[in-house]
Amino acid sequence: MAKPKGKTADTLRLVAEAADDAPATGAKPDPRLVDLVRLLARQAAREFARSIEEGRADHRPPT
Repeated sequence: MAKPKGKTADTLRLVAEAADDAPATGAKPDPRLVDLVRLLARQAAREFARSIEEGRADHRPPT
């Protein structure tokens, strides 16, 4: 394994440039894409809630 030389950057400069083919800010998103994102969000929320409930079922004290 190589030995570290102890050199680190003191500052970091990040420059962002807009792409020429970027959509305009006022452009409306594709309704199909919006529907897909909503569908995936609902599915993820259901799976998350189900996993929470399953986790609680495992940790309940016996009655």
